[in-house]
Amino acid sequence: MAVSAARAREDFKGAPNLPDRKILLDLFERMVLLRRFESIAQIACRKGETPGFLHLYIGEEATGVGVCAHLRPTDWVTSTHRGHGHALAKGANPGRVMAELFGKVDGICGGRGGTMHLYDRSVGLFGTNGIVAAGIGHAVGIGMSARQQGRDDIGVAFFGDGAANHGGFHEALNFAAVQRAPAVFICENNLYATATPLKSITLNPEIATKAASYGMPGVAVDGNDVFAVWLAMKEATERARSGKGPTLIEAKTYRTVGHHEGDPVIGTYRTQEELDAWIKRDPIDLFRKKLVEDYGIADAEALAAIETRIEKVVEEALTFARNSPEPDPATVRLHVFADPINPPAALQPRAVGETRTQGWLEAVRDGIAEEMRANPAILYFGEGTGERGGSFAHTRNLWHEFGAERMVDTPISEQGFTAAAVGASATGARTVSDLMFADFAFETAGQIFLQAAKLRYMTSGLMSAPMVVRFGAGALRSSGPHHSGIYHPVFAHMPGLIVCVPSTPADAKGLMKTALRAGDPVIMLEPKALFASKGEVPVDEHYVPFGVARIARSGTDITIVAAGQMVQRTLEASEALASEGIEAEVIDPRTIMPLDIDTIVASVRKTHRLLIVDEAWAMCGLGGEIAQAINELAFDELDAPPGRLHTAPTSHPFAPVLERAMLVDTAHIAQGVRDVISGKPPVPDHWYTVGLKSPAPANPASAPAKPQPAAPATATPAAGDDEPVTMPFGDLTVSEGMVIKWLKVIGDAVREGELIAEIETDKAVVEIEAPISGTLSAIDQPVGAVVPMGGRIGGIKKKSSFPS
Repeated sequence: MAVSAARAREDFKGAPNLPDRKILLDLFERMVLLRRFESIAQIACRKGETPGFLHLYIGEEATGVGVCAHLRPTDWVTSTHRGHGHALAKGANPGRVMAELFGKVDGICGGRGGTMHLYDRSVGLFGTNGIVAAGIGHAVGIGMSARQQGRDDIGVAFFGDGAANHGGFHEALNFAAVQRAPAVFICENNLYATATPLKSITLNPEIATKAASYGMPGVAVDGNDVFAVWLAMKEATERARSGKGPTLIEAKTYRTVGHHEGDPVIGTYRTQEELDAWIKRDPIDLFRKKLVEDYGIADAEALAAIETRIEKVVEEALTFARNSPEPDPATVRLHVFADPINPPAALQPRAVGETRTQGWLEAVRDGIAEEMRANPAILYFGEGTGERGGSFAHTRNLWHEFGAERMVDTPISEQGFTAAAVGASATGARTVSDLMFADFAFETAGQIFLQAAKLRYMTSGLMSAPMVVRFGAGALRSSGPHHSGIYHPVFAHMPGLIVCVPSTPADAKGLMKTALRAGDPVIMLEPKALFASKGEVPVDEHYVPFGVARIARSGTDITIVAAGQMVQRTLEASEALASEGIEAEVIDPRTIMPLDIDTIVASVRKTHRLLIVDEAWAMCGLGGEIAQAINELAFDELDAPPGRLHTAPTSHPFAPVLERAMLVDTAHIAQGVRDVISGKPPVPDHWYTVGLKSPAPANPASAPAKPQPAAPATATPAAGDDEPVTMPFGDLTVSEGMVIKWLKVIGDAVREGELIAEIETDKAVVEIEAPISGTLSAIDQPVGAVVPMGGRIGGIKKKSSFPS
C-alpha cells in the first residue's frame, strides 16, 4: 500500500499520538544536515581533497531521516555505498564522517574504511557497504542476536532497487520471514541500478509486492515525503519490536546527482525532463512547504534559522576533516586480528588429566555443547543441523538440548544465513555457520572474505565478527568435483581469517572450543575422511591455541609437515620408513593461519631435511609457502632442497581409480622422503606442465620495445588570491580531459553552481560549475587544452556580496 501525503496530513491533524512540533522540526533539520553535508563533500571531492569514489545521497534524504527517526542507538542499520546520509541520520558525528571521507585519522574508522565503509558502534551504524545487497542479511542476524540476548532492538537494512534482483535480497528476506526476525528492510528505489533502469531488468518493478512471496508485509511509500516514510516506519518498527516479524518498505525516491561523482547527471541514461520533474519534488522543499502551509507549526524565518545553524555544523565538520592528521603509516598492520589472537581460555595452563576414547564427531559435538552451555548467546545455523542432527550426524542431540531458537535449521541459502551469522556475531551472539561441505563456501564467499574477514580492520579494531564457519573438507569415497575440496590455502590467503585443519578428535574439539571464544572469524575445516576416526580426548576443559603446532612424531632424519588427513598418512609412512632406518619427525600445524613456522624451523635445524605433504593443490599453496619460509629462515641448515607432495592439479574425479590417482597416499609419502634424502626432492605437477610444451623463449632483442604509458599527470591548483576552478576529481578511470567550451569570459560575473565551462573526457562531457560567486578572473586553459585530473583551468575572485 502507499502512504500518501494527503493521508499523512489528515493523520497529523486528527490523531493525538502522531509527532509533535519538535519531532517534525527535527525531521526537517536532519534532512538539511544530510543535504548540506553532501553538498560540501561534493565540492571537496571535485577539488581533489577526498580520495576515491564518492556516491552522494542528494535527493533521497527523506527516506533515511524518516526511517532513522524511530531508531535507538542500540538498533543497528546496515547501509550501502551511498550511505553518508544513513550514517548522519543514525546519529554519527558529522566531523568524524567527513574526516573519514578525507581518509584522516580522526575519521569514523580512522581512515581505513572511507566513503563506502562507515561504521560506528556507538550509534548503531553497522556499516555502509561497497558490495550490493551484502548488508541485508546482516540486519537479519542483528535482529536475531538482539532477540537471543533478551532485547527488543531491531536490525534495519537500507539497499537500492538494484539489490532487489540480487540473491542476497531474496535469501535474507526468506530467512528473516521464516525466523520472524525483528528486522525492517528499506529499499530506496531511485529507479536506477548504477545506470540500468529498474524497468529494464525485472518484469515486476513494484518491489514492495515481492514481500508477499516471503509472507511478510510490503509497503510502498513516497520516499520524498519524510512524514509518509515516518508513518510507514513507525508501523514496521512496532511490528518488529513486538515479535511479529519483518517488513519490507519500498521508498520511491530519486537521486538528483550522478551515480558517483564524475558520472554524468543526464545524457547517458537520464533526461533533463526527468531530472527537472524530480527536482520539483525535492524532499526538503516539499516538507518546508508543509511545515509552513499545511501544518502551520513554523514560519520561513524559523526554518531559515535551522538552515543557518546546520550550515555552521557542516562548515565545522569540513574544517575538522581538513585539520585532522593523516594516519600514521606505522599503524597499517594493526587490527588485522585480535591482539592477542588467542582467547584467555586457550592460553591457560592445564595439567594433563584423564582422557577417554572418543570419535571425531562426538568429541566436537561435546565441545560445542560445552560452549553453548557456558554462553547462552551462541547460535548455530545450518541446513538440516537441527532436529535431524546434520548430514554427518555432527550436531546430533544438540537441537534437543538447546532448542530450535539456538540450533537454527536454515533454508538452503548459504549466502543468506552466513550473512546473518556475520551480523549476529558482531552484535553479541556468536554464531556458527555450518556450510556442510567446503565447496559450498563459495556460495557465500563474499560474506566470508569481504565482510567477516575485513570488519575488524575496516573499523580500526572497534568491531569484529567472531563467527565460526564450519564445513567438512577433503576427499572421501568418490564424492566428486563439488564435494571433495579442502581449499585451506584460499582461506589462509585472506588477512583476518583464522584457518584450522585439525587431524585428531582431541584437536578438533579443542580448536572448536577456542574458536567459540576467539575474537576473529574462524574457518574450521574438518577432514571428512577423519570423521570415523577415534582418539584420546581430555575429559576436563580442553582448548587448543591457534598458531601452536603439534609434534605428532619425533625423529632425527627428516621433517615432514602435514595437515588434516595427511597427518595420518604421514604417520603410517613414517612407521614404515623406520624399518629402513629413517626416523621422520612429523609436524602437524593444526592451524594454517596463524602458521607456527617456529616449530617447523626448529625441527629442520635438527633434521636438516624437509618434506611438505598437503591435500590441497600445489599452485600458490601451503607447500610453497612453507618451503620458501625455510629457505628464508633456515637455508644454511638444509642438507637437501625441500620437497613437496600435493594432490594432482585436477578437479576431484568421481571414479575411484581416477581419484586414487590424483591423491597423495602413504606410498607416495614414503617415496617422497627417500627422494629428499637422496637429494632429488619431489616437485609437484602444476596445471601449466600437464600436457603442454613450453614455448621457445622469445628473443627480447628482436621485438620492438613497447612504449610505456606516461604516468597520469597531477596538478596542484596554483596559489593566489582567487578561488581556483579545476578539472573535477571523481572517476578513478579518468586521468585527464580536454576543454571544449568556455561559457564565460574574463570579467563576467558568475554565481556559485553556475555552469562556466565544459571538459570532455574519455567517458563523458563534464560540466564545470563555479565553486563560488564572484568574477571570472582568469582562464588558464583555453579551448583545446588537455587538463589533468584536478588541474586548474581558471580562477574566480570572490565578491563580498552578489546582486540579486
